[in-house]
Amino acid sequence: MMYAFLAMMGWCGTKWPGWWRGPHPIPDPEPWWDLAGGVLGMIGGIVAGEVFRPAAGDAGFVAIAVTAFFGGTFVSSFVSALLAMGTKKPV
Repeated sequence: MMYAFLAMMGWCGTKWPGWWRGPHPIPDPEPWWDLAGGVLGMIGGIVAGEVFRPAAGDAGFVAIAVTAFFGGTFVSSFVSALLAMGTKKPV
């Protein structure tokens, strides 16, 4: 159940198209990228939760949730930035 919770919080940490600030990418990203970003967020949430669990110790439920959320945000944003570096258009 903990992995399912970490995956859910990681998915919630991904950047959805409505979160983009400034100019939107033209053309819009491929439709599969929304799903891929969510899956990357799930993976990031699980990894962040497991890596930082010893450091969190008895910090509690909210600390684990926030760690997984920002783990998902980091992984999804990092992969998006890597893809944007390989192309001339923003992802």
